[in-house]
This record gives sequence, structure tokens and C-alpha cells, in this order.
Amino acid sequence: MKMDVIKCYQFQCFILIWFGYCSTYFIRKPLGVVKTVLGDNLKLGMSDLAWLDTSLMLPYAALQVLAPGLPDKFGARKVMFICLTLASCTTFLSSLSPNYTCLSITLALTGLFLAPVWPACSKMLTSWFPDSKLNSVFGLINTATYTGGLGGTALAATIVQFYTGDQKGIGWRKAFAYPSIIALVAGCLLFTLKSPQERQIEISGKKEKKDTGHKSHLPNLLRTPGVKELCMTMFCLKFVRFMIYFWLPLYLKKVLGYTNLQSGFLSTMFDIGGIIGSPLLGFGLDIFFPGKPLKGVTYCMLVGTLSVGCFIISASGGLYVNCISLLIMGATNCGPDSLLGGSISMEVGNRKADGNGASVTSLVNGVGSLGGVLEGSAVWMVWYLSGWTGVLNLVLGLTALGTFACARTYSAIKKSDRAEKLNQTLSNC
Repeated sequence: MKMDVIKCYQFQCFILIWFGYCSTYFIRKPLGVVKTVLGDNLKLGMSDLAWLDTSLMLPYAALQVLAPGLPDKFGARKVMFICLTLASCTTFLSSLSPNYTCLSITLALTGLFLAPVWPACSKMLTSWFPDSKLNSVFGLINTATYTGGLGGTALAATIVQFYTGDQKGIGWRKAFAYPSIIALVAGCLLFTLKSPQERQIEISGKKEKKDTGHKSHLPNLLRTPGVKELCMTMFCLKFVRFMIYFWLPLYLKKVLGYTNLQSGFLSTMFDIGGIIGSPLLGFGLDIFFPGKPLKGVTYCMLVGTLSVGCFIISASGGLYVNCISLLIMGATNCGPDSLLGGSISMEVGNRKADGNGASVTSLVNGVGSLGGVLEGSAVWMVWYLSGWTGVLNLVLGLTALGTFACARTYSAIKKSDRAEKLNQTLSNC
């Protein structure tokens, strides 16, 4: 088949997956923004707001960890379509929730249906592009994550601000309703996306992989070199990321004195940093660290640790100082997150031709999402004991721990490669 036809299909795959995954953040992000009014409207305390985070993230993480092989078993296209359309329906139901209990249930269902979407997107995307370009491709595709986060935050903040003072709580309800329509359209479009195998196309530059679905069980995946360390890295990254997503607007309003609209839009600086940092890191790894992406990611995360420290020191320095700090934090957290949870985890799962890339990606993202599960209650407890100062120090400590875990991931894979080469040498003697 002509290369221009293949490139056309690759472009179609990229655009549809970009829009589809972008829409998932349009339905995740409103929760962080509506907390500024949700507590007053439903008479909720700080602990209740924290448990809403858990309601959304616990089913999300649990399904990814306990059932990581869904895209490998049922196919990426079916999983993307079914899960995203169901998530859009439950998000719309969140807008109709009459009380705290119903809202918690609909958020839990949304998290459950969103869980297989990213592993399925990763599997489909990996099948269409050569292995040597995957870091760059995943760096670009993950601008969808932060564009969706930025757009979702901006849309929710605008709606909440527009309906400020409304006693019926229409603002926070519409902040859930409008994004659900976007996700529904995206889910329907993803159903039209087919894999190279379905189109009977062979993509050059792909390593041949065997389908060994029986090896996608959790114990076998954890025995894969580097997977446990990679899981710890993602846990720290996502813990910090979801803390910022769900609590930064409230911190900016309560502590730094910004309005609802200002705190919502200022928090998007973190997402803009991710939009910039994700593709730059992806291209940088392919150019400067070919075959050693984890080494480059470790350096990036070290810069991220320093940027969190700078934000803590300069938080009271004003709008422009906060913007710069959040941009750097977003670039150095979201860039590694997007690649470790995408191209790198896919490569780790496929490196011995087991064909379990999507399963490892699901497991790594699932364990990472446990950070999102725990961050709600952890933030509340730390805030209760030591206030916002303790919360900021928690962010710094976890960022540093994630950097160390990433370095350990790189070391574990290097050690495995050396052992494998030694075994091959001995077998040839």
C-alpha cells in the first residue's frame, strides 16, 4: 500500500485519539473547580469534598489494576467506544444528582468507565506508528490530556462564575452537563477507528510481537523488570498531579485570595505547562536519549522537584510569579507522566515480545491512579494536622520520591538487559 495512504490513516488515528482522550478530561476536571461552590450548595465539609475525589478515582484505579488486559482481550476500538460513551452518560447524571450520595455514585461510575480508555488508546496508537517514533507520538498525543484539562477547567470556571449567587446550584450542574456532550460525540467518533490489522495494513518499523494474553495476569506483569519501580514513579506523579487538579483552585482562592474565576484560570497554567512539556520531552528523548528514555525522564523529574520547591517559596509573590512556577511544574510533571504511562510502559510490556504492552500500561496507570484515590483523604488529613503548609510539603516530598523511583526503574531495566546479554553469551559458548 502507498505510504501516503498509510500516513492518511495514521493522521486519522492521531486526530481521533487526541480528541477522544481530550474529552475524558473535560468530564474529569469540573470536580476540582466546582468545589469552590459545591460545599456551600450541598452543605459539605472539607472531608466530604475529599471523599468525592475518592469516589471518582477509586473505581478508576481498581479496574486498571485488577483487569489490566481489557483492551488486549476485547480490542481497543470496542473498549474506547463503549467506555467513553458510558462515562459521558454517568457524567450527565452527575449534573442531576440531588444530594451527596447520588453524586458520589455517579462519579464512581464515571471513574469505572474511564479506566480502560487510556490503555485502549495507547494500544491503538502504538499499532499505527513505528517503534522509533513512539516517544514523539505519545509526547504529542498527550497534549490532549492537558488541553482537555485546560479546556475543562476553563469551561467549568466560566460556568461557575457566570452562575455565582444562584441558590439552586445550576452552575455546578451545568459544569458537568456540557462536557458530557463532548465526550459522547468523541466516543461515537472513536468507533470509526480501525487498527492496521483490521485494514490489512503492515506498518514498517514494528517489532514482531506474540499474543500471550495468559501472561497478562497481575503476578506475571509485576515480575517484568522495571514494572514495580515504574508503578511507584507513576504513583508519585499522579498523586501530585491530582492534588493540583482537585485542590489548587481552592488553595488559590482560600490562601492567596483569588476569585473563583481567577483561581480557575490560574490553575490552567499547570495544564499549559503540560501541553508544552509533553511534546518537547517526547522529541527530546528520541533525539538525545534514543533507547534510553528513562534516563532523560529522570533528569526532567529532578527539575520538577526543584520547581515545586520554588513554588512553595514564591507562592505569595503575585500573579506572574505563580504563573511561571505553575508552568514549570506542569511541564516537568505532565511530560514524564504522559510518556511513562504511554510509550515507555508499552515498551516495557513488549520488550520481550510478550505483547502485553497495553496490560502493563493499564497496570502502571492504575497503580498511579491509586495516588488519585489516596490524595483526597491524605490532603484532608495533612491539612487538618498542619494546614496548607503541610500540603505543599507533601507535594515536594512525593515529587522527590518519584524522581528517585524513576532512577530505580532505569537501573532495574539496565540490570535486566545486562543479565540477558550474559545469558545469551553463556548459551553461545
